Amino acid sequence: MKLYLVLIFTAISMAFATGYVSLLLKGTYTSTPEDEENITRLKLNFQKSVAPKSIINFNSLYYSPEQFQLIDPIYTLPEPGSDKSVQYFSSRGCFTGLKSLLSRMNFEKVWVWEEYRCGKITNINDSFFREAPYMHPSGKSYAYLAYLLNKNHKNNRDWVLSNLPYFHVTELSLITKSIGDLGGKFAMLAKLDTDSLRKVSRGRGTILTEDFLLARITYPSFFSILEYRFYSRDDLESFLKDSPYFLHNHRFGRSCFYQDGQLCWEYRVGHILTIANKGTIIFLFGLVLICVIVVRLLIIRLQNQKHEDEKRRLALRVLGHEFRTPITSMLLLMEKLNKKYDSMEDEVQETFLRMSNEVYRLQRLTETSRHYLKANKGKKLIHLNCEEVGSMNEFLYEIALPFIDEHGDDMVLNLPVEDKSFNLDSYWTQIVLKNLIGNAFFHGKAPVEVRVEYIKDAVEVCVIDNGECQFHSFDEMSEEFAKGNKSSGTGLGLNIVKQVVKEMGGEISFFSNPTTFRVVLKKRRPQKEKVNHE
Repeated sequence: MKLYLVLIFTAISMAFATGYVSLLLKGTYTSTPEDEENITRLKLNFQKSVAPKSIINFNSLYYSPEQFQLIDPIYTLPEPGSDKSVQYFSSRGCFTGLKSLLSRMNFEKVWVWEEYRCGKITNINDSFFREAPYMHPSGKSYAYLAYLLNKNHKNNRDWVLSNLPYFHVTELSLITKSIGDLGGKFAMLAKLDTDSLRKVSRGRGTILTEDFLLARITYPSFFSILEYRFYSRDDLESFLKDSPYFLHNHRFGRSCFYQDGQLCWEYRVGHILTIANKGTIIFLFGLVLICVIVVRLLIIRLQNQKHEDEKRRLALRVLGHEFRTPITSMLLLMEKLNKKYDSMEDEVQETFLRMSNEVYRLQRLTETSRHYLKANKGKKLIHLNCEEVGSMNEFLYEIALPFIDEHGDDMVLNLPVEDKSFNLDSYWTQIVLKNLIGNAFFHGKAPVEVRVEYIKDAVEVCVIDNGECQFHSFDEMSEEFAKGNKSSGTGLGLNIVKQVVKEMGGEISFFSNPTTFRVVLKKRRPQKEKVNHE
């Protein structure tokens, strides 16, 4: 299921990515002199037809170099040596960390502010805030510190409006949230973000913000005048909606159709489609059609696979249910025969024991199919019931015994001298080993050797025969319905073996010359029995 989802996602991604690249390659995306002329004409028409919301001359608002610091965001950073833990807009932490500021210029103003906020001075005239320096070493303007201190009514609206030119511009948006719209030019400045203010302080020609388009008015170079027209962003978008272009801020490292200072002019998607050649459009829609077909086929495949899985589960459920009745009858008959076990001849007793073993095996197989159906609802393919086997040598001998009886000396079982106990699922372990030994006799060449070795918390079992194998790898051999050299299906059994070993957390590998299957089963924790209420 996950593989199909990956394929669907890949198909969609490839279709759109290829279409995008195709459009960029086949449809020109490099500005020409004609494009530049069109953009220039568009800019002139915009200035003629759209009136600016305001014209702001920053030199008239911030006329001195010291006051010009109230525009640049860099001055909102605390100066080296200032104590960041001190709240200079409160009466706490008075005269803390002032030693590092003693050698600074205008230290007297810092000292006066400390006396005022700490109550040594009861009042400060407005001239204190209207004379340089305007910024406290903490990175806030003295006017804003007074506003936050809320002393002598310096946080009321009238006082703030009369001293707006002495707040840092980045502080205006914070003040607006408290006292409302500032009105006039300062209301527009309050909407500028830090990046825009940085560009204004550096005198950029054109600046695009979320609310405005700022266009600098050019004057002769000997006039150091910083003046901008403020156009509404909504008016700009409305003007450009019928044009083939749109505007955004230029970002370093990103492609740009036409760079105009700090702005990027780009073609709208609709216009790209109009200038793309006919072959490109056909190619794009062809890709979309292929994508739709692929997705449709994958969805059908998923639905069919789900239906087939349900059919298999239903067949297994029916078989398990139908087997239960005859197996129960056979168990009852076995119980009756068991009462006459002592009167049976030796040969009949041995046959009876083998028959009993196979009947109980059928019963276990039926129960396992039920557990499989339950486990298959989750992520597990089989239900494992791990339990402690007291003697591994005896357990492995019982697995090999039917083959020893049938093949005699052609079945060689080499067990370790030192026996040990082990935790595993005895039923599925028997399925794995009996399948491997049976395949060795049927498809290989006698004698068949089963070599066992105990390694720390694992058991290694090697099934070796003297035949020749036509397959080159275990994956090829274990494909479903793979045919062996005797034209008999081998892959389904080995496929089950591979899946079971994987679910048990073990390993299986294949070697040739001689043909060897190596299975490593790792020790597992025994599971607590759960009460079944079914």
